[in-house]
Amino acid sequence: MQAGLAVPRSEWRGNWMLVITAMAGYSLASVHVAAVGVVMEPVEQDLGWSRTQIYSGVSLISVVAMMLATFMGIAIDRFGARRIALTTSSMFIAALALLSTQGDSLTGWWLRWLVLGIGTSAMPTVWIAAVASRFERARGLAVAVVLSGSGIGTFLSPIVTVALVAEYGWRGAFLGLAVIWGLIVLPLVLLFFRSGAGAKPKQRDDGDNPVQPTDLPGLTRAQGFRSASFWKLLLAGAAGTFGGVALVLNMVPVLTADGISRTGAATIAGLVGIATIVGRIAGGWLMDRISAKWIAFAATILALILPAVLLAFPGAPSAAAIAVVIYGLMGGAKVGALVYLASRHLGQRAFGALYGAINAAIALTVASAPLAANYVYDVTQSYHPVMWVALPFFVISALLYASLGDYPDFGEPQPA
Repeated sequence: MQAGLAVPRSEWRGNWMLVITAMAGYSLASVHVAAVGVVMEPVEQDLGWSRTQIYSGVSLISVVAMMLATFMGIAIDRFGARRIALTTSSMFIAALALLSTQGDSLTGWWLRWLVLGIGTSAMPTVWIAAVASRFERARGLAVAVVLSGSGIGTFLSPIVTVALVAEYGWRGAFLGLAVIWGLIVLPLVLLFFRSGAGAKPKQRDDGDNPVQPTDLPGLTRAQGFRSASFWKLLLAGAAGTFGGVALVLNMVPVLTADGISRTGAATIAGLVGIATIVGRIAGGWLMDRISAKWIAFAATILALILPAVLLAFPGAPSAAAIAVVIYGLMGGAKVGALVYLASRHLGQRAFGALYGAINAAIALTVASAPLAANYVYDVTQSYHPVMWVALPFFVISALLYASLGDYPDFGEPQPA
C-alpha cells in the first residue's frame, strides 16, 4: 500500500507548482464570461445595445475557439505547451484590457472579442496537456485541480467586477480585470510552466525542445478521429454543455429577470465557482479510484436540478442558490471527468489535436447556447423556455457517457 502511494506523492512533489500555474492560467477561461453578466445592464444603458448584441461578443469568442481549437492542439503537440501558453495568455490579457476602450461601434466590439477568442482557443488543452504529461497514477486529481481554475475565475470575477463597476464603471472593470489576472498569471507561466512526456518524464518541454509525439502513449490523430470513444466524448461534452451554459453564463440576467437584485444575483452566480472547485477536487479524487464514466453520468443527470428548480421556484433567492451550488458541484465533477476520460481513452500521443477537436465542439455550444438564450429573452422577456429546452440535452449527454467502454491499455500505469 505504501509503495502504491509513493508514486502519486512523487508526482505531486516534483510538479505541484506546474499544477498551480496551470490552474491560474485556466482561470482566464472564465473571467470574461462571468464579467459580461455583471456589465450587461451598464453596457445596455450606456451604448443602447440589446442583450443579444452585447452577448454576441462572447459568442464570437466561442466561434473563434471552435475554429482554432484543433489547430492549437496540433501546435501544442508540435511546439510545446509553454510557447503556446505564453502567447495566448498575453493576447487574452491585452484584449481584455482593450475592452475598456470600446466606443459605440458594434464592429469594434466584435474585433476586441475576436482577439480574446484567439487567446482562449488554446484553453483548456494547453494547461491540461502539460499536466497530463507529468501525472499518471494521480492524473485524475491533478487534472481536477487545474480545472478548478475556472471555478476560481467564476467565483471571483462577478464579485470583483461588481466592485470595479461601482467604482470605475464598466470600462474600468475590464481594465482592472486585465491588470489583476495579468499580474498573477504571466509571472507564474514564465517561471513554472514546463511539461514533459508522460511515459518518459526525463524528457522536458523547456520551450526550445518540445517533447516528440512519438514518445507518448496513445492513439495517433487518425486513429483517434476514427475512434467511437472520441465521438461519444465529443457529443456528450457538447450536449451536456448546451444544457448548462445557456443558463450559467447568463446567470446574473437570468436571476434578475425573475426579480432578484443584481447584487444578489452576482453573489448567487459566484457560488457556481466555489461549488465547481469542490466538485472538481472531489471528482478528481474519485476518478483515480472508480471509472470516470459513471461520475460523468451521475453528475450530468443531477445537473437537471438547476433548470428544474429555476422553473419551479422563480424569483426565490434561496432556491436559486441551492440549485446553483448543486449544479456547480456536478458541473465541476463532469468537466473533470470529460478531460480525464479523453486522456485515458485517447492517450497522450495526439492529445492536443484530439481534445482540441472535442473542445472545438464544446466551444460551438458555448457560442450558440447563451446567444440563443438572450435572443429568446429579447423576444419573450423570459428565460423559462431555455430552461425547458435544457432538460433533454442533459439526458442525452448522460446516456453517451454511460455507453463508453473500459479504459484501453496504452502501456500507462492505470489507477487502482
